[in-house]
Amino acid sequence: MTALAEPDYFEVHDEDYRTELDSRYEEGFGRGPELDDDYGTGYDELDKLFDGLFDDEDDDLDAPAKAEKKVPAKKEAPKAAAAKTATPKKAPTNSVPKASPVTTRRVVPAAAPVVEPAAEPVATVVEPAVVEPASSEAAPAEESVTPAVPDSPFFAPHIAPVNQHVEFLRKLRPGFEVPYVDPMHSVEDCRIVSLFSNTSEASPRGVVWAGDDAAATRLLGLQFQLGLRPEWMMPWNTHPWFTPGEANGKLTPEQVSAGLKPLIAFLKLVPRASAIVAHGTEANRLAQMLLKTDNQLIWRRGLKVYKARSLHGRAFAGSKERQTEWLIEMGRSYADAMARAGLQSGRR
Repeated sequence: MTALAEPDYFEVHDEDYRTELDSRYEEGFGRGPELDDDYGTGYDELDKLFDGLFDDEDDDLDAPAKAEKKVPAKKEAPKAAAAKTATPKKAPTNSVPKASPVTTRRVVPAAAPVVEPAAEPVATVVEPAVVEPASSEAAPAEESVTPAVPDSPFFAPHIAPVNQHVEFLRKLRPGFEVPYVDPMHSVEDCRIVSLFSNTSEASPRGVVWAGDDAAATRLLGLQFQLGLRPEWMMPWNTHPWFTPGEANGKLTPEQVSAGLKPLIAFLKLVPRASAIVAHGTEANRLAQMLLKTDNQLIWRRGLKVYKARSLHGRAFAGSKERQTEWLIEMGRSYADAMARAGLQSGRR
């Protein structure tokens, strides 16, 4: 197992590396060392999580009890003229009550109602509705429009979210190429991310790879030795964009910084990934930038970064003995990442 990069391993750049990605990744991204204003709310999100948990509910217990409002007692009504002389009631008499006056009314008979003869019914003629033949040029009925999903294995349900993210990155920078992730990987089963320093050309197959055919063969052999199944890992590039037909070469600090937000968005699409094996200097630099952000997915998953050698080019040029040593050291990083994720060897 390789150790993590020291904090002072990489140079700190004071320039503001803002890109056009900022307007599309504003929500939920944390705040990095160079991009303090563009990575979201930072520690404010943590404050919201703990807001109200430590409020002292007993602040008012020691306060003096509020005095209850005293309701004034009703004054007793003075006794009604008890002392005065009361007038005695007259005793009832047996005298006959007087008769009420009689009112007489004169009733005038109403006149008989005049009945008019009923009018003859008028015959109504209902004309049949004229049905015009349907025209061949009539507009078709409106149908609900659903977004078209390319009929391709790259957009199968188990890998579609990541490759839709690739489509978004392509639209963000027209004219550049962004490789897809091979459908042999899985969004739900991914535990380990292989982050490559993509300094070479894009793969002719149009997928993310380790840099060339020899590098891809080395990584495949390493996976076989460890029993690391393809669906348990997923590759990603430090700088997702390629100029068609050209190699990226050594990535500039601006290019590395531009890959941070796409990486965070990618990690959100693989919710069970808990380790990143960063191959090469540029990948390690981007991984350290990620760890310095305040994004919640880092501490929620216990995300760990492993520093590893690049698998292609001059970085892996050496004798067979040296290459074997490098592969063994790299295998320890992947083995430790598998153990942390609870993965057992998938070899049969």
